[in-house]
Amino acid sequence: TQELASVNSMHGTTTGADIFKELQKTLTKLNLDWNRLQGVTIDGGRNMSGENIGVVGLIRKASESAGATVPIFLHCIIHQQALCVKHVDMSCVLKPVVSVVNFIRSRALNHRQFRSFLKEIESESIDLSYCTAVRWLSCGKVLMQFFTLRKEIKIFLAEKKQPEPLLSDPEWLWKLAIFADVVTHVNNLNLRLQGKNNLICDLFEQIKAFRAKLILLESHMNECNFSHFTCCEKLSTETDERFPTIFAVKVIADLKLEFQKRFSDLDINSREIRLFQNPYDCNVGDVSSQFQMEIIDLQANDQIKNKYKEGNLIDFYKFLDAKEFPNLKQLAGKFISMYGTIYMCEQTFSRMKYLKSKYRENLSDDHLQSLLIIGVSNLNPNFEETLQEKTQFHHSH
Repeated sequence: TQELASVNSMHGTTTGADIFKELQKTLTKLNLDWNRLQGVTIDGGRNMSGENIGVVGLIRKASESAGATVPIFLHCIIHQQALCVKHVDMSCVLKPVVSVVNFIRSRALNHRQFRSFLKEIESESIDLSYCTAVRWLSCGKVLMQFFTLRKEIKIFLAEKKQPEPLLSDPEWLWKLAIFADVVTHVNNLNLRLQGKNNLICDLFEQIKAFRAKLILLESHMNECNFSHFTCCEKLSTETDERFPTIFAVKVIADLKLEFQKRFSDLDINSREIRLFQNPYDCNVGDVSSQFQMEIIDLQANDQIKNKYKEGNLIDFYKFLDAKEFPNLKQLAGKFISMYGTIYMCEQTFSRMKYLKSKYRENLSDDHLQSLLIIGVSNLNPNFEETLQEKTQFHHSH
């Protein structure tokens, strides 16, 4: 299981040197040296990713000074996925959509009347959501809701004497449908990447699968095939306007290019990741010499092969004998301990929003750290064993 080892409070600046100093304190506290560090996952900020004075650069220098192997540095996969989509220019659709949503949601009377209107006509959707730049999933949700309610929104705005001409423009509606479908596919990927205890090989597998999906989607757009574009398929039955093939293909092509350019940190280590994920699906001559003899022994052992077929990769590597397969065990430890995303950190920040509130009068750094670690932990305390170790209990008076 993935657990937080430490949470440190920083009251002043948060430069790369400040964060690195706290990291050193944690390593000293836990009696760890740089040889044990296998991977570092960052959010891409300058104070983290800087090669000279950022955390990455300082860790690299510290590892080299200690004579340790430099760890693998990864940019959070979820963060990179969001950056890929932000590269695609959706302003022609997103700005008008956000403007209309804000007109409806930001005024209490408009919002109540809009919800009453949807209820009166027995619409399947009962409301519109805000589009928040910080929360990427909201963008796809808003686009899909807006497309679904486009006719109702058009009527409501006309009654409010605030008509939106774009809702009568078939060309713009096509663009809305295209972006709603594309962002929905990206949101599905985002949800698959979330969660704790995801191995790096499973996350990389999702990225490779999505790259292949984009190739398929691009070919479908060229053929005006809407098999995987529900909004486009629905709009095609309602309008005679020609589908903007060039525009749609460009959107998919730009997204595909970004997904190919990014994740280079994973692509560089793809051979080792593949070897870790499936040591039976490799050519002995293609792997590093240190693994070759062990791979031959592994592939020839039916008992170990049966253990692999059970499907639990961590249990499989636990089953291997450390004396017989030392290099494979070391490789497994490296990738099992590596975080592909900063999901747990984001989860910790969300937890802190509830713990650190105005209703708490006294909350020290130590208490906050303990509460955060417990709040995101999957470990269950054994209260019975703990109580049995106590010889005297405090009785209330």
